[in-house]
Amino acid sequence: IKSVLRLLSPRSLVDSANSNYVLIKFLDGGDSPSLYWPYMAGLQGPQSTARRNGGRWDWCGSAWTFPDSASAYKTLDSIKKRHPDWPILDDPRDPYMPLAGIEIARVGLGMGFEACLMPFPLRAHTEMPENLQPFVLVSSSNKRQHDIGLLLGSSDAVGDAVTLMCSQGAVLNDRLAKKVLFTPTSKVQVAVSDWTVQLQCDLTNPHHYCLAPVPTDWNQRGKNFAAPWDGVVHTTRKKWPTWKNRLLDHKIQWEGDAPERDALTSIEFDARGVPGWDTPAPNGHFLHAYQKEGVQFCLARGMRALIGDEMGVGKTAQAIAAAEAASAQRIVILCPASARYVWEREIKNWSARGEVQHIKSQFDKVDLNCRWHILTYDLLAVRPFSWTFSDGPETRAFLKVYPQMSDQIKDSKNGRQTHRKISFDEPLDVAPVLSDPARTQMWNEGMQSLRKRRDAGVLAQLLAMDQTTVVADEAHRAKNQEAKRTRALKQIAQRAPQLLLLTGTPLRNNEHEAAVLLSLLDDSAAKALSRERGYTIDDVKDCLNHLMIRRTKAEVLPELPEKTRQRIDLDDLDQVHLQHYKEALLNAKNAYDTALLQGASESEARQQMQGGIEQARTALGLAKVMSHAALETILQTVESKKCCVVFTSHHKVSDQLAEQLTRQKLTAAVIDGRVPPERRAAVVDRFQNGEIDVIIGGINAVGEAITLTRADTAIFVELDWVPAALLQAEDRIHRVGQKSSCQIIQLIARLPADQFNLDDMMVELLGSKLEVIGRVLDEQTTNVVASGTKSKLQERLLSRWRSTTTTDALSKSTELQPDAPPTAVTALQPVAVDQPVAKRKRGRPKKYSDTFPPPSATDRSKRSTNALIERGGKRVMLRLGGVANLALGEIMKLTGSQQATAVINQAIVELHRHLLKTSTKNPDPPWQ
Repeated sequence: IKSVLRLLSPRSLVDSANSNYVLIKFLDGGDSPSLYWPYMAGLQGPQSTARRNGGRWDWCGSAWTFPDSASAYKTLDSIKKRHPDWPILDDPRDPYMPLAGIEIARVGLGMGFEACLMPFPLRAHTEMPENLQPFVLVSSSNKRQHDIGLLLGSSDAVGDAVTLMCSQGAVLNDRLAKKVLFTPTSKVQVAVSDWTVQLQCDLTNPHHYCLAPVPTDWNQRGKNFAAPWDGVVHTTRKKWPTWKNRLLDHKIQWEGDAPERDALTSIEFDARGVPGWDTPAPNGHFLHAYQKEGVQFCLARGMRALIGDEMGVGKTAQAIAAAEAASAQRIVILCPASARYVWEREIKNWSARGEVQHIKSQFDKVDLNCRWHILTYDLLAVRPFSWTFSDGPETRAFLKVYPQMSDQIKDSKNGRQTHRKISFDEPLDVAPVLSDPARTQMWNEGMQSLRKRRDAGVLAQLLAMDQTTVVADEAHRAKNQEAKRTRALKQIAQRAPQLLLLTGTPLRNNEHEAAVLLSLLDDSAAKALSRERGYTIDDVKDCLNHLMIRRTKAEVLPELPEKTRQRIDLDDLDQVHLQHYKEALLNAKNAYDTALLQGASESEARQQMQGGIEQARTALGLAKVMSHAALETILQTVESKKCCVVFTSHHKVSDQLAEQLTRQKLTAAVIDGRVPPERRAAVVDRFQNGEIDVIIGGINAVGEAITLTRADTAIFVELDWVPAALLQAEDRIHRVGQKSSCQIIQLIARLPADQFNLDDMMVELLGSKLEVIGRVLDEQTTNVVASGTKSKLQERLLSRWRSTTTTDALSKSTELQPDAPPTAVTALQPVAVDQPVAKRKRGRPKKYSDTFPPPSATDRSKRSTNALIERGGKRVMLRLGGVANLALGEIMKLTGSQQATAVINQAIVELHRHLLKTSTKNPDPPWQ
């Protein structure tokens, strides 16, 4: 016996697929027979025969009636001749015997039980009893004609069933009983693994068939065949009492593990060693009561648990505190790219010890001196090696060595040419013989790189580490059990003694995704929740209740602040717009310097630089959006919350973001200064009614008179100069009608430390004011705050620019001009002051178009230098500090002549010559 099928009723043992038959009726007690057959059975043949013999259809009796018996039997004989396999039912001349020649067997099982064995399936129209349990014994040959049906019940009920079947032509003997050897005395084996309980039944013991699952799947033909049962029952400790009672009711004995014992041994911990428990964490905060409960839940389950709290409740802090409480020596954090630096910041806020390592490529070495290791999910799956065959002979050379891989080669069209490509997840040991040596070398290098990624990559290093605590953030990304990242995560989960899964959406689409997550925590759960077992949602909930703790914002709302702020650093920025950002900052500095040299005051010069700063802010916002880094956070929020509100400051950023969301099949709407007020109300109503997924609003345009309480998450892709404007924008979701705590997410660009970061500067300046500014400010105070924020940011920029030394500016590329060639000061000569300088022609400025764009700062500098050389002069490259610039400006205003500037330049040149002479004695003078 290979497996067993439990059927719903004994009628399921009868083949109901063959519905062709003829039924003889006697309507109104008459002597003339009437005939009935299914309409679709014989199509038009029997109907034509009935009409020729004088038959007509009786709508009341639902049969063909005839003028006399002879005509009816003539029609019946014609149908028999054409369809000899059709059974004739209720024929008084020749009763139908559906079981004629069928052998059945009767087997005693003890304890008052018996079984009746028969071939499966039985012929159609067989009459069966209804008070017995039907089963199908699937043979090892897996052929339907070898399957055996079984009726299980009391001795009296089985005896009645045998009598009924024999009356229909069945023959009672012991031939089937000899084919099936039963051992009715075997016991059920009970095995316990964590929360799941496995009952291994013996298929040679019919008593155990009472534990087989009831079928739930029906096919189109009405057959109720469920998945074959191999004798294994998967349940949980919670449901064990019910199964125990079933075993006792059926008088079935069992042996093995005792499910009544505790599932896990909890990890003891000292609360004094957990930051934020009894003493403040490094950030000065304490864990909430529900967060402490989450930590205790993870420890009680041996640090193999699922934290499924709703987004914004604080899963990250709970995971870090749990790792600290469990005294974890090495912690690996798996997270999306957008959450990488969020984890770094939270670790510094809530952890008392350990360095943090960011693993950014598959070839990075795991630093064993660090305690925390952060990497993204895309590094788990080994990147495949793709190969494009150059021509037909190269393809044939490959297939000559690997003919079994012919179905994996795919065609890809490139223009008019068709290339054949193939990808490899595993390296091949034998290289194909290629005619081109260069192509052979490319093949060998690609296979070597693939072998290195497999054998020495990040995944291989993680699998080689012992005593590792793994934290998988946004674990629902492993929902597809066929994906490479999921398979890699399963390998890590099997090796890691401690595993925490974090996700706010454990059940996103259906119960199958939760089953995949639970399989990472418990191997036995993976078997119990496999689709072949036909598990139900109740089974998933039962396992979730044991392995998962979940609290919504509504449940912990009294402990949550009204607004929870989160900063997400984005280092995946679009390089083109990042370069535009740097150029815009350079333009701002040039505008400031030019204004001072032309005699403008400090405030006027700062006003001139503000245009370049705004251009830089726009470019930085586009750099975050064009790289899809911001889109990932928005999509994640929509998946969890079904909607969200996104705020921007510039139209280009909002338009690009709306286009990206549309491509992702989401409904997005933009509300900014371009949308008339009368149209905004309609957009807001559609969002509140659930017709729009994402509202993209301008910070100032949406800051007033709009209610967006359907969302409880606001994402700021850009910031504003005015803290009050940010607060007013936040209050679009945090107002009357909001039933949840609100989460405010700020997407901040992460740049190298040696580069100007406007986002960082604005966050620091605005953050210091948000705590003290009220929610609503009058217009005058708002303007003062905006002016103060801009001036402070300008001061920081100027301070950074002034701190750059002259040597750095002349000997290497600056952070604002990364592509500029280095220039050394070797021979500086004064400008000829006696030579007249031509004045710039006045008039309308030159117009530029897309064909002739305006010259860049580098082009303008080259033109100026060339013009100076043509007049017989040389350009002196100097960078003056802030004090020197101010002094020079004051001298120029006082003297009002170019002669004074020339005298200053001459003095600087003479001083430089003097320093060059003295440098021969000191090869590394301090003034450099």
